[in-house]
Amino acid sequence: MHWASGVSERVDTQTAIKAAASALIAGQTTPPDLVFLFISSHHADNYERVCSWVQEELGDTTLVGCSGSGVVGGGQELEGREAVALIGAWLPNVQVRVGHVAEFLPATEEEWVEFLELDPQQKASFLLLADAVTCDIEVVLRTLDESFPGMVKLGGLANAGAPDQPAALFAHGDLLSGGGLVVALQGAIEVHPVVAQGCRAVGEPVIVTRARGNVIKELNAGKPAEVLRRIYDSLNPRDLARFNTSMFLGVDLGDDSRSRYGRDDFLMRNILGIDPDSGALAVDAQIQTYQVVQFHMRDHETAEMQLVSLLRDFVRRDPPPVVRGALLFSNFGRGERLFGAPNHDSDVFSRHLGSVPLAGFFCNGELGPVGDRSCLHGYTSVFALFCEPKA
Repeated sequence: MHWASGVSERVDTQTAIKAAASALIAGQTTPPDLVFLFISSHHADNYERVCSWVQEELGDTTLVGCSGSGVVGGGQELEGREAVALIGAWLPNVQVRVGHVAEFLPATEEEWVEFLELDPQQKASFLLLADAVTCDIEVVLRTLDESFPGMVKLGGLANAGAPDQPAALFAHGDLLSGGGLVVALQGAIEVHPVVAQGCRAVGEPVIVTRARGNVIKELNAGKPAEVLRRIYDSLNPRDLARFNTSMFLGVDLGDDSRSRYGRDDFLMRNILGIDPDSGALAVDAQIQTYQVVQFHMRDHETAEMQLVSLLRDFVRRDPPPVVRGALLFSNFGRGERLFGAPNHDSDVFSRHLGSVPLAGFFCNGELGPVGDRSCLHGYTSVFALFCEPKA
């Protein structure tokens, strides 16, 4: 298995594609089996010609891609400016299938197997690119989890980069209108997730004792507003300054409560507001009575420490994984907005995994696991690591 990538900041779309493709295929004599394309909205006027230009450079290959508010490639995170990134893979003994989910959404394992022409006897890994407006990605994830439990599902929501532009999806040689793309990989490849939500717990886990929809009315520790007030009073000056903009609610998705909760047990959700009269808390999630929740805070120091820890733990596995390539799905709220400097997550990745080809884009939502469930995230970086299968 071999992966390679290329990136270009050329303003002319065809020239940028040619430059990125040239870097990708340097030294290769055959077309890659699979290519991912990530392109910024600055090239929107030429989206309809993108697939044909890529195929002119790379030949007969399976091409999948989307637009983003920024792209990742060549060790750079190119935010808010014109850029094209390509990453390709030569995949012996790997079957690649691509499906476009639009009007029809498979609902059962049998329908997914038929839709994607899968081998039902083999494990599969799934990569997803979707338009946030026209694809209910949480329904897609739920049906995939029900049909293929325990199998990896990773990806991101395409970002138009401008409110008056639709997000672009590319597959089957065409610019597609809305929906979502599902790429299934079967055979001699392993795909491992690294999901960095970038938050740390503040306060203790608490149990929801009364809720309705997305509103938490009462916790076992008191009214939500009271619990937040106690947290506020315990914070140091630096965290107090971040309180109004950096607080999230971690929601436990497990079926059973546990005695201890760790870094990766909660799905982070936005706090929408507090009712000053009732003390109730509205969040960006449906909440169940007796669900465990915990308040969290997001900051660049925590985000860096968490990503470093996750990548360090990954490379220290026994036996050590052989990583050949990687995709990065990073929220547009990370990058320079969070870290104050470019290329942060790419730099951390290269420090721990070396010169592994990496490409991706800045998303409007990221897809990755929390426990056994595949989830839509925000403010998160999700890496898909493509590894040689264990002997």
